[in-house]
Amino acid sequence: MVDLSQYLTNTSNPKVFLAPNTSDQELVQRAKNRLIENGLKEDQIQINYDMQQLDTGDLYISYDPPDLVVRVVYDKKPSGMVKMKSAAMIRL
Repeated sequence: MVDLSQYLTNTSNPKVFLAPNTSDQELVQRAKNRLIENGLKEDQIQINYDMQQLDTGDLYISYDPPDLVVRVVYDKKPSGMVKMKSAAMIRL
């Protein structure tokens, strides 16, 4: 696992996709708040499920109850295939 705050310090403005897989707006807001507490900027976080828009170094965050799973894109193939590795788990 990666220290998320250290990663954010060493990475210049990554895209952050939050894919909460729920329409519960209260849960989505709690997830955003937890991400902000962990060093992300509110204006970086966007609700988006389209992994094809991600580039190397970006973050993809999904909700796997009861945690948010933070994944870092470490490779994007010319074919569009995105490779990610788990970087952190944040208790929601």
